[in-house]
Amino acid sequence: MQNIESLSDLFSAVGCKATFYDVGRYITKITPQQVIQFDKKQQVYPYGFRKQAWLACVLTEQQTQSHDGQVVWFLRLPLDESGSLNLGTRDHFIKTIVDKIMHKGAEQGVQEALEDNPYAFQPDQDRLASFHAILARDLKQPASHYLAAVLDYLKSDDLNNAEAWNQLGIQGLADLAARNSDRSFDDLILKALEQAPNEVRFPLCHALEHHPQSEPVIKAICELIQSESVSTADAAHFVRAIARCEFVTDLFIPLFTMLGDISHCNDEQLELIASLVAKCPHWVAEQGQLLRIILEKLAHRDDGQLGFKHVVAELTQQPETRTECWHILRSDHASPALQNAVANLFTPASQTLQ
Repeated sequence: MQNIESLSDLFSAVGCKATFYDVGRYITKITPQQVIQFDKKQQVYPYGFRKQAWLACVLTEQQTQSHDGQVVWFLRLPLDESGSLNLGTRDHFIKTIVDKIMHKGAEQGVQEALEDNPYAFQPDQDRLASFHAILARDLKQPASHYLAAVLDYLKSDDLNNAEAWNQLGIQGLADLAARNSDRSFDDLILKALEQAPNEVRFPLCHALEHHPQSEPVIKAICELIQSESVSTADAAHFVRAIARCEFVTDLFIPLFTMLGDISHCNDEQLELIASLVAKCPHWVAEQGQLLRIILEKLAHRDDGQLGFKHVVAELTQQPETRTECWHILRSDHASPALQNAVANLFTPASQTLQ
């Protein structure tokens, strides 16, 4: 077997062409140039999320180049303090795969080599559906049969018919979001957002988060968030639908109102904070006051120290939020609770963050 010094070398050695997607914060296809750069540690990993690279490696046998027999590996590889792949861990992963393939034989090994591997993971149902929808679209394959059922439902007169929406598949909603690059489904998406029950709207929002949205959809989402009938927990789902868009100034007051004062943080507000930090770091980077109230509220929660450390670790590793986050943490205007939480960042933790 040839000398293997990168993920690309590994897949080449087993006779496969690899296409890479990031499936962390959003699902994003990684360009061949980006793969070369992060794989050789020439650049940081471009889409780090929670200190890891969340990779979907789509493997196609080089001899056939057929899309019918593809294998997808989902890998989670740690990043170092600079945001680059941890090469020691990467090399350990490569060794585990090489050992397994050499033991079983390459043909059988590619299919099974990831079994029981500590770096393998299974995406949640929403994310997996969106990945399959995006992959099929990119490969110019037809959408799943679930899309037709979603379209029939959205064209019907009564979207609150439980018998109808209860039969829908998440895969169909993911296909709807992925196949809307020409905006031909905008009217149906708007109808779903405005009229469908939350059991349909929320999974749709989770599918939309992986794609830029049109102005009408952004406007509709903003109006929903500002609606009196929408709870803070509901808003946590709706902001995800437009997470790949720029911050909309009309959301400034509604978000502040939902988050409330800094002295307490209930569970619904925590859901909204989680969505903003995980999916919209560019929003909180741009809106310093929004970031400040998030950090303050987490610091004021009785059970918030672990969550506070987790959020700070994420924000301080992202280039777009790092400077502003440290500015707030070091500010003389921080509350005693925030100052105490910051001090605890530098004390040994009794519980390991995952």
